Amino acid sequence: MLRLIQTLLALLLLAVPAAADGLSFTGTVVYRERIAAPAGTTLRVSLVTLPEGQPVVGASGTVPANGHPPIGFVLNLHSDVARHGTAFGLVAELLGPGGFAFASVAPVPVDVTAPAPVVIDLVRAPAPPPEGEVPNPAPVLPEPGLVDVLWRITSIGGKPAIGERPPTFSITADSRAGGNSGCNNYFAEADFTDGLSFGPAAATRMACAEPLMAQEAALFAALAAVANYETDGESLRLLDAAGIPLIGLVPLED
Repeated sequence: MLRLIQTLLALLLLAVPAAADGLSFTGTVVYRERIAAPAGTTLRVSLVTLPEGQPVVGASGTVPANGHPPIGFVLNLHSDVARHGTAFGLVAELLGPGGFAFASVAPVPVDVTAPAPVVIDLVRAPAPPPEGEVPNPAPVLPEPGLVDVLWRITSIGGKPAIGERPPTFSITADSRAGGNSGCNNYFAEADFTDGLSFGPAAATRMACAEPLMAQEAALFAALAAVANYETDGESLRLLDAAGIPLIGLVPLED
């Protein structure tokens, strides 16, 4: 037997005349995981516009302790949305203690002129952060002209790069940086959260002439001090926190 959650709504978010229509949406929410909703879980069902997904009205109800899907709901509205000629859909989310969180991926279209029972599929969603805690920001991605380009290092700390084999540098789309110092291959992690910075560089251990080893050490020290970058499409400059160029680069010609 379905566990029924009565979600009554009195608040109207649309301007309506005195004689507004009453609407009643019924249905169930389901998810594939074989786990019960813990005590204290809340189901929220909302009516949204299509295709924008803008919320119109919604209501919440508490799921019975250890409730298993499918979980039934009734969403009663006192509104004239049927007269607006707009397409609508229903979305739902389940939020409970211990990181229990499920949400619909996309709205389920509904006919507000003749509501019929619907099934809303939910998928596991990231749990909301504790109250007062700021969620982790979305990762900042590099601009397309910077990644997946093999650069030739032309200068380090204001000094021209040396060596028969030009030192190189590149960043992949998943923020892995590296190249060849003119002696050893090196690797580092790039971080675009606030400008551009690099984690500690790791390198192979081949011994080279002293000038090349000194250049390699200068390159790794410069990478550790990088705080930002600038590019004009034809060259790239890795900058320190004061905006002073540390490493100059141009695309490596084939």
